[in-house]
Amino acid sequence: LTDIIVSLFSLAKVHQEVQEQKFEIGELDDRLDEVEDGVDKLGQDVQENRDAIGEVKQDVEEQGERLDELEEVVDETVDKVEELDHKTLSHAPAWSRDVAELLNEETDGDWRLLSKRLGYTNDDIRNWATQPNPALSMFDEWFATHKTREATYAIQKNLEEMNRIDAAEIVERALAMAENVVEDSEDEEGDPPSIFISYQWGFQQEVKMLKNHLEQSGYKAWMDVGQMGGGDKLYAKIDQGIRAAQVVISCVSEKYAQSPNCNKEVNLSVTLGKPIIPLLMEKMSWPPPGTMGPIFSEYIFIRFFQRKGEETGDERFWPDSKFTELLMQLRFSLPPDESIITQAIYNKWMANSESCVCVLHLQTDDSGSQTSGQPEVFISYQWGKQPQIKALYQRLSQLGFTCWLDIMQMGGGDSLYDKIDKGIRGCRVVLSCVTSKYSMSANCRREVSLADATKKTIIPLLLEQMTWPPEGPMAMVLTQLLYIQFHKDPEVQNRWDGPQFEELLQKI
Repeated sequence: LTDIIVSLFSLAKVHQEVQEQKFEIGELDDRLDEVEDGVDKLGQDVQENRDAIGEVKQDVEEQGERLDELEEVVDETVDKVEELDHKTLSHAPAWSRDVAELLNEETDGDWRLLSKRLGYTNDDIRNWATQPNPALSMFDEWFATHKTREATYAIQKNLEEMNRIDAAEIVERALAMAENVVEDSEDEEGDPPSIFISYQWGFQQEVKMLKNHLEQSGYKAWMDVGQMGGGDKLYAKIDQGIRAAQVVISCVSEKYAQSPNCNKEVNLSVTLGKPIIPLLMEKMSWPPPGTMGPIFSEYIFIRFFQRKGEETGDERFWPDSKFTELLMQLRFSLPPDESIITQAIYNKWMANSESCVCVLHLQTDDSGSQTSGQPEVFISYQWGKQPQIKALYQRLSQLGFTCWLDIMQMGGGDSLYDKIDKGIRGCRVVLSCVTSKYSMSANCRREVSLADATKKTIIPLLLEQMTWPPEGPMAMVLTQLLYIQFHKDPEVQNRWDGPQFEELLQKI
């Protein structure tokens, strides 16, 4: 019985466990139904997402087509804007846009440097910097105020000196393409002038003014702004201008000494044996540093910029006396064309002549008539002492001596070389006014050599403290002569009196 009871108890327990398992299986079945419903819903969602992705893809394709259409519209707009720019900026040539694109990139050699080299102020540069295309705005202003060929050459030359070869090549190609549009006539420019002016573009306005004053004084000058074409054609014209010139004026500045093109002009002038007159356009060391140094070390420059107290009151940038010195240097090689000398220049020379007293002795020929003789005293000097020598000329003339002074020899059609030759050969005494610059001057050396060769009496006047005899070729002539000391008291050179002057009169 006990076993039966135990068995019944076990069966009841098993039944209970079976019921519990049945309940759990029922719950699992319910959960499985829920999962199946979730899977069905997920499949439905995936399909919906697939349909949505298809719609998005279609929208993207439509947007791509619209972007293509918009790109075409933008291209058309850019073309219209460029066309409008050309209409608005009517002065700048077509190639300027390509150059402007290169120069607008901010570098050490961008449009700002070019603007400064072309002479524009910082205010101008600031104004252009506010424009969408500052370089193109600058070009438009430049071509609006300058002749096209001058403006084009200025930009090309400055770009080369800035080492912006990429931009310079664009200008050169444009010029080369334009050369064949119209053929030059053979007699378009006529005979080249006798003076070639070599300069760096930074002083272009000053050199133009110098050229104008030279022409008023009887000398036609050649400068590349006036006779330019561009590229190889320009260099050919420069070569032709130097070869045809009788004198080369070098307008020396720091940028001039560093310019490869200016170096070529100077070297060609030296190779061809052309007389060179250096004008110092700004305060700098002499000779200039660089490859020009050995060449210019043999030349005496004319200081062609004003110091305090030398202002002329007008647009001229040179002192009055220095332009006169330049004209006298030119007279050594060629006479002026008196038919083109203006009345103002003529009156000025007459005023200079009247400021000196000139006394001519009258000689009697065999027939008893009186003729004016050659001056007895030839004054040889370097132009650095011109005011003192004019005072000496006046003093000797007042004492009855007839004197030869180069500043008094502006008339006639002969070159100053011819007049100097006649003056030395016709005189009886040569006053050699010795300074360090005098001993270096090629013209002064010629005068001393000619005086020695023609056996003229030479009286050296030492006008500044220096070694004796002076260095250079003059030493051979002057070493055997006794000089008169006028350097200890500089005021004596303005008055010309005292024991040294009495000694001079006795020697004369």
